[in-house]
Amino acid sequence: MRGRTTFLTAAILVGVAACGSDNGLNLAYVSGKVTYKGQPISNGMVMFEPDESKGNTGPQALGTIKSDGTYILSSQDAGDGAVVGMHRVGVLGIDPEPTKAKALPSIEQDPLKYLQAKTQADMKAASQRARGVGERTITGLDGKTFRVILPEKVGSAKTSGLTAEVSRGSNTVNIDIAEDGSAKISH
Repeated sequence: MRGRTTFLTAAILVGVAACGSDNGLNLAYVSGKVTYKGQPISNGMVMFEPDESKGNTGPQALGTIKSDGTYILSSQDAGDGAVVGMHRVGVLGIDPEPTKAKALPSIEQDPLKYLQAKTQADMKAASQRARGVGERTITGLDGKTFRVILPEKVGSAKTSGLTAEVSRGSNTVNIDIAEDGSAKISH
C-alpha cells in the first residue's frame, strides 16, 4: 500500500508540474539601455525579431523604453524575455509629449471614424515624407500623435542592420544610436 501511495503522489506531482505556465518557448531574460547621440531615449519601444535566416523562430519580443532609457523584453508575459538565438533588432524612439496635431476621434466611441481619420493622417504624413516635408510621427490607439525622434533606418528590425544574440540566462543588450542612423550593440 505504501508503494502505491508513493507512486500516486509522484504521479500527481509530475502532472501538476506538467500543467505549469511553461509555454514551450525557450526564453531568456533580456534588458538593456537605449541611447541616441550618447543620451538616454526616454520613450519608445525596442523590438527583437527572431532571425529565421539564422535558424531562430518564435514570437517577436517587445520592450517599452522607460524615462531613463532602460527596457525589459516581453514575448508573451511581462518580462519573460526573448527566444534564445539570433535576432534582428529595431528601435522606435518617440518624443514623450504628444504633438499639438488635431486629435483623432476616440477609438472606443467611434472605431470607424477613428480608422478613417488615422488613415487620412497617415496618408498625409506619407505624402509629406515623400516630398521631404514635415516630420515623422506616429499615432497611438488613444489618438495622440507623437514625433519620432530616431532616424527612420533603426525603426524597423528589417532595416536597422542591428543583430543581437540572446543566450540562456540573463542578457544585457545596450543599443547606442548615432545621428546618422548607424547603431551598435554592446553586451
